[in-house]
Amino acid sequence: MSKLLPPNATKLEKNIEQLGEKISNLPVPFVDLHRIDLCPVAHLPWLAWQHRVEYWLPEWSEQEKRNAIQQSQSFNAQRGTRSSIKSLLGTVVTFFQIKAWYEFTPKHQPFSFVVIIDPLHLLSIDQLLQVQTAIEATKSARDNYSISAHVQSEGYLWLGGACVTGEMVYMEAI
Repeated sequence: MSKLLPPNATKLEKNIEQLGEKISNLPVPFVDLHRIDLCPVAHLPWLAWQHRVEYWLPEWSEQEKRNAIQQSQSFNAQRGTRSSIKSLLGTVVTFFQIKAWYEFTPKHQPFSFVVIIDPLHLLSIDQLLQVQTAIEATKSARDNYSISAHVQSEGYLWLGGACVTGEMVYMEAI
């Protein structure tokens, strides 16, 4: 116990001082929690939340997570622009194009755009949802969009049938 408290300190004051000593003995490097390169891997999701990282996948490698946090400042500065959408979509798919409403003939509805994914690349349902999440995370609130992609899906179809033949006989008691 430190000798900062006067001899007439109350029990509450002494308890608060003991609590402060226990907190200072915790092995958590509080300063390192806010440094991207030194933050423990288990705390990276909270650091990403603090830096407003909108698109995050838990299965990323440690370096990919640190890169996403590092790039978040420049990304957030240009949020809602075509380049921010392109940079975020680049983490999900590689071959795509973004066409704004004024690049179509005739022009589409103002403040809309279409993400065109190369038809030679089939997307899974999960990849399509990641593309949608990435666009939602960075587009402007006024923007409307659509996605043009070829999606591969699997499913099972069970087909059954039955055939019944026979003769019905009605009997009546007299």
